[in-house]
Amino acid sequence: MARFIREYPWSESPLGPIETWTLSLRTTVDLMLAAEAQIVLFCGPEFVALYNDAYAPTIGDKHPRALGRPAEENWSELWTDLEPLLRGVLETGETFSARDRPFYIERSGLVGETVYFDISYSAVRAQDGTVEAVLCIVSETTARVLAAAKVRESEQRFRALVNASSDVVYRMSPDWQEMHELDGRGFLSSAQGPAIRWRDEYLFPEDQASIQAAIERAIMERGVFELEHRVRRADGSAGWTTSRAIPIVDDIGSILEWFGMAADITEKRASEQQIQLLMREVNHRVKNQYAVILSMIRETSKRATDPRAFEHQIRERIMALSRSHDLLVLNDWRGAGMADLVREHLRPFGHEERISPCGPDVTLRLNAVQNIGMALHELGTNATKYGALAGDAGTVRMDWRVAPAPEGSDFELVWEEHFSEPAAAADAKPHKGFGSVVLQRVVPTSLSGSASMERLPGLVRWTLSAPLANVVVARGAELDGDEQIAGLT
Repeated sequence: MARFIREYPWSESPLGPIETWTLSLRTTVDLMLAAEAQIVLFCGPEFVALYNDAYAPTIGDKHPRALGRPAEENWSELWTDLEPLLRGVLETGETFSARDRPFYIERSGLVGETVYFDISYSAVRAQDGTVEAVLCIVSETTARVLAAAKVRESEQRFRALVNASSDVVYRMSPDWQEMHELDGRGFLSSAQGPAIRWRDEYLFPEDQASIQAAIERAIMERGVFELEHRVRRADGSAGWTTSRAIPIVDDIGSILEWFGMAADITEKRASEQQIQLLMREVNHRVKNQYAVILSMIRETSKRATDPRAFEHQIRERIMALSRSHDLLVLNDWRGAGMADLVREHLRPFGHEERISPCGPDVTLRLNAVQNIGMALHELGTNATKYGALAGDAGTVRMDWRVAPAPEGSDFELVWEEHFSEPAAAADAKPHKGFGSVVLQRVVPTSLSGSASMERLPGLVRWTLSAPLANVVVARGAELDGDEQIAGLT
């Protein structure tokens, strides 16, 4: 650039020959040419340009034609932006500076681009104190600005992804002794600053040793920390989380910090435990059903004289057990309503218009569902074969109620058959089959109660009485796992 300036025909430039330049301008040009910083000098009211070798690449193909010419000729695309800055310094003598100042410039033909500079524009004064030029020291920062923009964009995308997730996000120190940050998402208490005693706040004492062992393994291996464990939720209750954290390392592999996410799996764990409980209950119930079926087969075979009748009785009794089972499955093994049980077990016999069930809305325990269901099947079978439903005019009335007892309350169920034909009443004689065993021994014994059977002219009455707590689920209460299993066994 020194050679360009020496050889330039300055007599054709608004600045005139070099010999006419002021001492201060020539001194400034000498300093500019020797400098390694990117410097351009805009001289006089027309802002004639002079610049050094370091500055030349920043203006692209404007070099070298911009030398010695008014700035407006070669910086026309940004003149409305650049002129106020230069004129402000020229007229006031005040320095203007900025960091990452954007400029739109065409430095490759007519292809424009926005570039960024750190700039410092200061006045060059003549001997009389007037401002004769503007000294512009610039440093292009386009690469830095664009890189920072990409980082911000990446961070924004990441933050959007994190915000779209319901997972807890956390950051830990390299040794996990200090929690840098935690966004609890309402599941855990959030921590915006460093927390030293985070274990006491988020973990239960009895769980800390196993969790610390998993942390130490991850630190030693510089690998992923991943664990499913209990946590203390924001409301103080116990919850479950599956937590996963990865180490952020530097160029030599040292851990700088840990970044992790944790999902709330409290409901999932509860569902899994409920499934396990139900599977245990089903297992107990199936075993119990096998025992009942074997008992049915044994007791029915003792009294069977006709193979076909034996097959029919066994099939019907097993179907009755199945109906009770279906009701329990439908209600998630939480028992079954008494009215539903009556309806399901008496439907196969028909004659709904001649059967009158009446009683309060109660939910039966599992053991009561099976046993009362068996009783209803035997009562319906007897009534259809040789009882009130065998003829055309008989009726059945069934009442269940809660009756006061010396200690607490009893559940009472009364089955009454009324006959109008003498023949039907005569047929209602005692029958010592498996049904009698169920009605007079199996059902009352299973419910820790008692039962009685009355047979009078025109009337058959079976009464069951048992402690209320053995039969009915209290309102607002649910059977716990042990209670249900005990009921099945």
